[in-house]
Amino acid sequence: MNKLAKKGLLLGGIGFVIGLLIGLGVWLASSGGHPVLSEISPFELIVGGIYGMLAMGGSVSYDVEHWSILRCTLTHLVPTFLGFYVMGFVHGWLIPGSALFWIMTVCWLVAYLIIWLSQYLIWRKKIKALNEELKKMKKR
Repeated sequence: MNKLAKKGLLLGGIGFVIGLLIGLGVWLASSGGHPVLSEISPFELIVGGIYGMLAMGGSVSYDVEHWSILRCTLTHLVPTFLGFYVMGFVHGWLIPGSALFWIMTVCWLVAYLIIWLSQYLIWRKKIKALNEELKKMKKR
């Protein structure tokens, strides 16, 4: 197994646990402080875990050095976007064509854009600093 696949599996495992925890947190918050364990479906928790695994494990697409930033982004965005909707349908809070469906679509895309843009700007700054250091080393 290559290094990228191992990293994807590790991140996917971490993402699965985070997805489960977020699912539990949402369930607790929506229960109004009166959680009853029998009301939570293990299937729903697993779907949340799978979504976390998909989103976090899929981030290794950005580690494929010969891919363009557009290809990396689309390779991560499309499966996570589709996974979000599968999760929403399973949980019953996304009904195609409803106002909530469109609101959640816009919210998801805006959140993705904000996270993507912040990461892009952070890495651009780091790369610029590395290039400056290389220029200084070449002058010596």
